[in-house]
Amino acid sequence: MEIRAVRLLLIISLVSAFSATVLAQESETRDELWPELDIYVPLNEKFRLFFLATVTKARETRDSFEGQVGAHVDYFWSDHLTFRVGYRFNHSVGDSDAPFREHRIITEQSFREKTKWSIQLTDRNRQDWRWVNGDFSFRYRNRITGEKEFRVWGRPVTPYGSAEIFYDSRFSTFNRYRFASGVQYTFKRRSSREQLLLWLRKERVLDVYYLRQLDTRSQPRHVNAIGISFAIHF
Repeated sequence: MEIRAVRLLLIISLVSAFSATVLAQESETRDELWPELDIYVPLNEKFRLFFLATVTKARETRDSFEGQVGAHVDYFWSDHLTFRVGYRFNHSVGDSDAPFREHRIITEQSFREKTKWSIQLTDRNRQDWRWVNGDFSFRYRNRITGEKEFRVWGRPVTPYGSAEIFYDSRFSTFNRYRFASGVQYTFKRRSSREQLLLWLRKERVLDVYYLRQLDTRSQPRHVNAIGISFAIHF
């Protein structure tokens, strides 16, 4: 019941934010490209290592980039609950009007549940413990994702949609909202055992998505992003 209540509140907040975005008079929008490489290394049936490298590039800037690298440990408590802890380093690359360095510790809890329509629902709760240019702040993020796998020429293809809300201690309010839709394509066929043990999947997954972001405390307020992520599961 508690999870359903959280979902209901999240949906109400996100619908309100989306309505505000549509009705807003601001035309400030930035277009970005988010390429990402993810590497997963299983240690055993309960633990997995996860490494990340990504770069953010705005269309309006010629030389300014933001780079991020991270290392994490995943723990599979059960088929429905996963924990993650990790560290990420984020920094400006090249010429930037506002250079920055961020050290971030991440703690995360993901709850998974499959509906009777074979739609996989994931409720991810993340806590970001951040030191941006030496100043500490805390950020809470809740993301709801719905996805359904189909078979195309014998390969798994998974369209999905997600909505995420951010709370930032610097402003003491929920200030950021994200809506995304995309599709994942798996290059390697799964065996029956790998279908049961998700953390042992030896596959390559391409994820392409579109994301719309509204942030009430940043300029510009709106971001349109095309994400391209490639995940390697060993």
